[in-house]
Amino acid sequence: MKTIQFVGAASAVLAMLLASPGSFAQSSGAMPMGSMPMASMPMASSGAGAPSSAKSMRMANRRLARRVRAALTKAKPALPMAQITVIAKGGMVSLTGSVSSQDQSMQANSVAQGVSGVTSVNNKLSIKEPGN
Repeated sequence: MKTIQFVGAASAVLAMLLASPGSFAQSSGAMPMGSMPMASMPMASSGAGAPSSAKSMRMANRRLARRVRAALTKAKPALPMAQITVIAKGGMVSLTGSVSSQDQSMQANSVAQGVSGVTSVNNKLSIKEPGN
């Protein structure tokens, strides 16, 4: 009789464990696997983090371009920022567009080179006379 009661209790515990696998043996603050949002679930990746690495590189490039634009905007004498485009890729910054003098082109190059994280500057700024 005791054996039957033990088997019945053990099967009840086993059934309870199988019915809700994510609700036992958790550390404090953890969510059961079934209630974890899909966006936050870890996913297997094909390759050594290639997607997140590419995304982080794009974000770093955008941050660097923003910092260079901010530095160019604060430059004295003022540069014509409406005519200057800044593109950053892996520390290399490209300046394209037009300025009104060679001095402005050299100033933009110097300011961009002074921004932390810039390894080289590809200055493709053209010189356009005002009014042309």
